[in-house]
Amino acid sequence: MLGVSQEALGKIKTFVLLVTGGIGRNICATAVVRNLKKAHPDKNIIVVCGVADIFLKNPNVYKVYNLNQPFYLFEDYFLNGSSMVINVEPYQHPEYLAKRMHFTKAWCELIGIPCEDIHPEIFFTDMEKSLALDYTKGFSKPLVLCQFEGGKVPNDKTNKERLVAKSAMYRRSIPEKVQQEITDGLIERNFIPAVVAHENQFIPLKAEKIFFSARAITALLPHIQNVICIDSFLLHGTAVFKKEAIVCWAGTSPEVLGYSFHKNLRRAVCPTPECHRPNSYLFDLEPNGFQWECPYNDKCTGYESSEILKAFDEKTESKKGVEIGTEERIEIGLNGNSEVRVHSK
Repeated sequence: MLGVSQEALGKIKTFVLLVTGGIGRNICATAVVRNLKKAHPDKNIIVVCGVADIFLKNPNVYKVYNLNQPFYLFEDYFLNGSSMVINVEPYQHPEYLAKRMHFTKAWCELIGIPCEDIHPEIFFTDMEKSLALDYTKGFSKPLVLCQFEGGKVPNDKTNKERLVAKSAMYRRSIPEKVQQEITDGLIERNFIPAVVAHENQFIPLKAEKIFFSARAITALLPHIQNVICIDSFLLHGTAVFKKEAIVCWAGTSPEVLGYSFHKNLRRAVCPTPECHRPNSYLFDLEPNGFQWECPYNDKCTGYESSEILKAFDEKTESKKGVEIGTEERIEIGLNGNSEVRVHSK
């Protein structure tokens, strides 16, 4: 494991898993934690991350610390020589880069543990489940949870800052015009589009705004009829419940970052589709010193609203939403959480 001898590993009582990156990566890390605990059930696992609430109530996690507040972690766990830091970069795994291995599996392989399951998990309290159900019951029509943008949050609501934020990471966000057309199309179909976004990101007109925490948003998913998203945190949130979604891929590939039960839309519109660029992990800079810019004007994000709404219609098997009150709710258990599937009467 990570080049550590069995003798040295035997002296370790605690693994300290460092999880950098955004919300989606933190959700993926819950699967890594599960596989790590199964491989080493005698070790305590401490997670140090940027989204600590994702790991709350997780039975595989001994303690969780926020990256900017790891108070007394060093004094409590490293001075006695019984703890080991696990800090690897799955994006640099050669099989991941070659699009032959899922991100979570690459993460586990770099650590040196088997990966028996790539699906993440979040453990919700009964109160969280009740609050999520109460929120969704407050609408007269079924909700469609949508995430059209991801990555870096704009510093403010200006178009300039929104463009700067989008260009800082690999291409994925749906054009604003298309976001609005999808929103309008869902309303015409008698659904309520609920858009997951930061308040500084573009919010389509007439959309229900969802500014909750990632954990609270994920808790809504069992009570949401449909999901439309990109490669961002909501994608991995749906995997907690293995809930189907329409996923619009652009700069990244569903083979290495997605899940097979989704309806994965893809656009091979350039010689290097799903290139994961710009890629800061691989020093992706232009000769002029600036970060890489797409020479094809980000065609991979250029979805037409009609193709996304067509996929939505095929998935729902209907162009009209079901009025709340004419449905029955069936609760089933899944990974310690409850899921609600809606069937029209």
